[in-house]
Amino acid sequence: MKLIDNNGRLFGKISIIDVLVILVVAAMGAALYLKTNHNEITSTSTSNDTITYQVLVSGVRTYVSDAIRVDDPMYDMDRSSGGSLGTIKNIEVMEASKLAEFHDGTLEMAPMEDAVSLLLTVEGEGICSEGRHLLNRVYDLGVNSSRNFHTPYAQFVGVITAIG
Repeated sequence: MKLIDNNGRLFGKISIIDVLVILVVAAMGAALYLKTNHNEITSTSTSNDTITYQVLVSGVRTYVSDAIRVDDPMYDMDRSSGGSLGTIKNIEVMEASKLAEFHDGTLEMAPMEDAVSLLLTVEGEGICSEGRHLLNRVYDLGVNSSRNFHTPYAQFVGVITAIG
């Protein structure tokens, strides 16, 4: 007995098109079932925690650092949804430096002119579970991640250095 006969039937009994239609309907039924049934974890309510993290902003011009203020909300340039990532609670101003190559071929850190580095302490609301920190329940924080941030009056690139 052939797998597919001359009429295009599987084992001489059912059409291949009928089998494909049954498979598509079964897949759609399974997808609908999975979409409407919630897992226990997602259906339980959890409360927001206060997440404090630090952002290092290296080598920004002084006019940019002057535009960043305590109690300003901070946002991510690449993500317009999700709202504020928190409020700036503290700003530490440090001397800015960059790696410079000298004529003899040596590399050393040299101070930058008319620039500073900032260490911003930011406080936001979100969920902390299993080592993950989700601001606004959707924005994933990670140490050493570089992001494009902005406040109402300044734009800058910062690296998240610590999450507490």
